[in-house]
Parts: sequence; structure tokens; C-alpha cells
Amino acid sequence: MTEVSERFPPSPVIWAIPIGLAVAGSAALGTLYLVRRWRARERPDTGYSGGKPFQIIVVQIDGKPVEIETAMAYRRMADAAAKDGAKLIVVSGFRTMAEQEYLYGCYKSGKCNNGNLAAKPGYSNHQSGHALDLNTRDPAVLAWLRAHAGEYGFNNTVPSEPWHWEYWP
Repeated sequence: MTEVSERFPPSPVIWAIPIGLAVAGSAALGTLYLVRRWRARERPDTGYSGGKPFQIIVVQIDGKPVEIETAMAYRRMADAAAKDGAKLIVVSGFRTMAEQEYLYGCYKSGKCNNGNLAAKPGYSNHQSGHALDLNTRDPAVLAWLRAHAGEYGFNNTVPSEPWHWEYWP
């Protein structure tokens, strides 16, 4: 597993805080990074894009698997939303090949999962680690996302699915 600090620009100062956070400050960049320590919960997995496999690191957010870079962007966005009174929750995140095969089978047969739309296995952006389904049944969450998600790199890429948001930095 990779140290969280390796994912960010070098910093002259890193403080470990006992509550599970790390703060890295850099006067040269004029930036303060607040980084959640995922390390204990990271696990490797296989992501897919365009049918081609690749390695990703997955962590848990709201009990759901989320690719680590997407998770960090989501946390920044969720923290901002919370300050505005909207509580974002991940309903679905990264999907394994087996999970996508099941959902695609449900879509094709209509016999499970309400026959909901599902991409062909290997081609779902949930498998790439970039897609999250969020709790947009809450009107405050949907309104906040429509107004601010783009500021954090998230876009609603499937107009008929207001819950489906993708992170593409």
C-alpha cells in the first residue's frame, strides 16, 4: 500500500493527528492539504474501462467501495455540502466484474433489480471507479449537487439518472 503523503506534492511539514487525519502544509504552494488517512482500509482491485482491466485502490465511504482518488474528491465535496446543510451519502460506488455481470443480467432479463439500466460488464463507469450513485432523493442534496458538484470535478453524466455522478479530474 502507498503512503497517503506520496499522493500529494512534497511538503516541508507533515503533522500526524491522533484522530486519523494528516495535515500537510506547504508555504511554497500556499496550500494546505487536509488528507484523510485511508491506509488501513485500502485494498487493491481490478477496474475496467472500455473493457480493459487495470489495477485500482479501493476504500470504503459510507460502507461502499470507492476508488481512492474519487473518494478523496468526494470527501472534499461532501464536507462542503455538509457546511451548506446537505448530507451526501454514497448509495453505490465501485463495482466488481461479478457485480456488474449480475446487474447487466438483471437489466437484460428484467427479472431482478427492477430491470434497471446497466452497462455491459467491463464498460460501466462504476467499474472504472469514477462513478458514484448518491442520495439525490433528498431534494437538498440534488439541488446542492446541481449547483456545486462541478466545482469538485463531479458531473451528472446520465441525465435520466439524477443520482449518477462521475468524477473526472
